[in-house]
Amino acid sequence: MESGLSKPEVIDFLVRSQALKFGDFTLKSGRKAPYFINTGCFDDGDKIAKLSHFYARQIVASGLGRADVVFGPAYKGIPLCVSTAMTLASHYNTPMSFCFNRKEAKTRGEGGEYVGKPLVAGMKVVLVEDVVTAGTTLHEVIPVLREKVGVEIAGVIILVDRDEKSTGTVSAVKQAESELDITITSIVNIHDIISYLSKDNSSGFVINEELMTRIKSYRAEFGAS
Repeated sequence: MESGLSKPEVIDFLVRSQALKFGDFTLKSGRKAPYFINTGCFDDGDKIAKLSHFYARQIVASGLGRADVVFGPAYKGIPLCVSTAMTLASHYNTPMSFCFNRKEAKTRGEGGEYVGKPLVAGMKVVLVEDVVTAGTTLHEVIPVLREKVGVEIAGVIILVDRDEKSTGTVSAVKQAESELDITITSIVNIHDIISYLSKDNSSGFVINEELMTRIKSYRAEFGAS
């Protein structure tokens, strides 16, 4: 088994794969942000394989390796759950099934709302998600999995926690944990990223003074801590 998760390694990967971008971005929420995480940039076998190791290591480190299924919400969660299940089996001696949902239930062929391991009541599920900003996906998916299917949500692993307020004064992650009675573990958070990139590092990118001023201004308005 490989050693524990290295946050600098993850941040270097985010920068070099161009999944982490700095500039001017309008988020789904309408907020004007100086940084953006686009996991759609993990678009080849090498990148998704590397990413899956981060998720697999975090699942094992969080004590979630005895869960039955890795679940990925459509659409970005689909390659995450498949590749993570593969990596858990091949590198961590931790066999887990995978499952993901369809946006619309299929009415022909095998039909149904889910693809992969058939979910049954009592199964323990680890949900993998990319970035939590407002927690919308979690609030949509988890109640259905619990109430309609009857599975147990063993935990949620996310790549990046932006640590931003949602509708209240706490972060969207903390709000989701409270409202959905779940435990969410981030591989890295925005504070890790800003701290690491604010000085010389091995990613090849350093946040300059002008960008840091904009980041601080944004965090002062929307940051939870």
